Amino acid sequence: MTGSGPALLFDLDGTLVDTLGATATAYSRALREYGVVVEPDEFSAISHGRQWRDFLPEMLARAGSTADPASVARRKQAIYPELLLGIRLNEPLITLAKSARSVLRVGLVTTASGAAVVAVLRQFKLTECFDVVVTGDDVAYHKPAPDAYLDALERLGVAASACVAFEDSDAGIASARAAGVPVVRVAF
Repeated sequence: MTGSGPALLFDLDGTLVDTLGATATAYSRALREYGVVVEPDEFSAISHGRQWRDFLPEMLARAGSTADPASVARRKQAIYPELLLGIRLNEPLITLAKSARSVLRVGLVTTASGAAVVAVLRQFKLTECFDVVVTGDDVAYHKPAPDAYLDALERLGVAASACVAFEDSDAGIASARAAGVPVVRVAF
């Protein structure tokens, strides 16, 4: 792949924004409506860095529930926006993304659903920070598979070696590395 110059690739949840609590609370509330009790802390441990299609079926089966995972995910999406005000921003990393955009290509690579990403980007006026946004809805295989990063590289027209990814989770780091992208672990 020939490149149009270097690029920075950012994960969203846990990297640019601290959505872990809001996501866990929204899922916990949604699951309770389906008779499944999972505390937010327990939920976070099971789901960190993973897309709902990769953890909800297993979580529901362990609880003995026949609830449709997609229905639970849709209910979580309905609850999620009311929890956005409690989200912390990683201001230094957001400043880097905004500043870099004038001289580099900038992409967002996340396992979060498109609806969740749009809600966060709009809430915090971050939509214009990115040349490309790849969500969990855009790929068949989620992190730690490299698909989302490979999609971003293709859309940006850049080589993996010309990029740096910023990730917080083991799954995200594995995904970036599997795509050949050097990665910086973010602790937030």
